[in-house]
Amino acid sequence: MKALKDVTAAELKPLASDASPQVGQAHLQRRALIAAQPTITVAEALNILATHNIISLPIYSHYQADKIVNIVDIRDILAYVTSLPPNQTPDPNVAHAPSAVPESWKQKLESSIEAVMTLDPAKESYRFFQCEVQDSIRRVIAAFSSGIHRALVEDYSDSPRHPHPSFLLTQTDIICYVFEHPDVVPANLLNASLRELFPNAFNHPLFTVRNTDTAHSALQRMDCEYRTAAAVLDESGRIVDNMSASDLRGLTESALLLLYAPVVNFLERLNPRRGSPITAQEHTTLRDLITQVWENRVHRSWVVDDQQHPIAVITHTDIIALFNERL
Repeated sequence: MKALKDVTAAELKPLASDASPQVGQAHLQRRALIAAQPTITVAEALNILATHNIISLPIYSHYQADKIVNIVDIRDILAYVTSLPPNQTPDPNVAHAPSAVPESWKQKLESSIEAVMTLDPAKESYRFFQCEVQDSIRRVIAAFSSGIHRALVEDYSDSPRHPHPSFLLTQTDIICYVFEHPDVVPANLLNASLRELFPNAFNHPLFTVRNTDTAHSALQRMDCEYRTAAAVLDESGRIVDNMSASDLRGLTESALLLLYAPVVNFLERLNPRRGSPITAQEHTTLRDLITQVWENRVHRSWVVDDQQHPIAVITHTDIIALFNERL
């Protein structure tokens, strides 16, 4: 069995026709790249994301028809559409919600998607990595450990006999591969506890919102503080939900007014089948955590105490950074 860092992008996410029975599960197979021209509007981008049930959209160059130059994320789109004037803070009070989508939002929805693209290094549309299909994922792991969430994989061989269409590799793909092939990671690492492996995670302040806050105010705070997720707490400080980019999947222009609902109602309306937030304890092993986040298709697990108060959060980035450091 190869070490994780020596696996190639092609091996990590094989074509359906190349996959062996052991590696042929649909979640490991490559999908055709969903991408868009830079001339689409913001509203059209939202609809593409919802139609394909994805949260990020690669954008082609104006000048090279087959070259990807940006990847826009649904959170970047929402931050642009619902942004407030400088020095104005979002009102968390549901009673003050407007009865219709604000005109300023409608105008932004008709803007070119290029308005969402940014040179802010904290935004997803700036932060993506490129690699070659036969490269090992060593550099991808290093990039993902710094907080980049996706890599564009391309084939530079120009081989007409064995073409490899471009595809996206994500942090989730790394987690999935380790779940399916645990031998690529030393057993002593997989069997260690979260407290042992991630001591710094227990010292960082957590980003939280109240369950009575509007989804709009929660998203605005997340954007202002460059946070990728928030723990939603009840009046006793217990975690009752989680809000992140993946929870915004399926949001379209017609549903934007839902952003003025309480955050828990907003999340339920978008996904009526969502369950309780995924949590772990400080003694949970890395092996169990990887199983938990993969089987529940989430990007983080909140570590809680006996009263369900969150005391830490372990993300895909944290796990991959550990692999980058220890493997």
